[in-house]
Amino acid sequence: MVGNERTGILEFPVYHDLTVNESAWLNSNGSTKTAFTFTSKLALKISRAEKVKPIDAHMFVTQVLAAAMGAEMDATPKQSDWLVKYARDLEDTAMKVLEVSVSQQNLLVTTVIKHRLKGMEDWAPSDTNGLPSELCEEVYKFALAEQSRGSYDTLPETEETLADMLGKLQTELTTANQHPSTGEPSTTNSENSAPEILTTPDNGSDGSELKTSSTP
Repeated sequence: MVGNERTGILEFPVYHDLTVNESAWLNSNGSTKTAFTFTSKLALKISRAEKVKPIDAHMFVTQVLAAAMGAEMDATPKQSDWLVKYARDLEDTAMKVLEVSVSQQNLLVTTVIKHRLKGMEDWAPSDTNGLPSELCEEVYKFALAEQSRGSYDTLPETEETLADMLGKLQTELTTANQHPSTGEPSTTNSENSAPEILTTPDNGSDGSELKTSSTP
């Protein structure tokens, strides 16, 4: 049972895993680009320009993104210079990582709605975009736990959390640019007794309208 009285409640079968069909649909519709695609591209750029090992440059990029989410980062003087020097690149990479994360969330939510709710076989990612954000987040948490074989120990990063991460990173990079270190420009710069779910589309619809039970 996913959702609440305000958003409406959806009742999904629980398998503690994704089905073969769900995994196949995800693989066939998933983006070929991942967060690593973008972090590694920037890392190689920094590696070549600064003449450092790619692994060290990639560690710097991932540390900056992690720091934007609240992790500790003790930047060395050299890394502080890189924060300023590559501020725009870091910001662009963070945006692309955010976009990939949001896209992956959308596909996972679409998968469980499409395959587990009766009458929703034609549900598409564009339909998921029309769901209330709160309900979409709850479905995503359920779907991610299923993908993780029933593990609810770690809550996923929601779209809002990722957006906050990006906003924080942009603020930090802006601050770094305003206060560069001395010397060269630089810096630190994603069972079931529940209210009934109504999933039958209206007559004449194409099957992509999702209805949820809710309490007035």
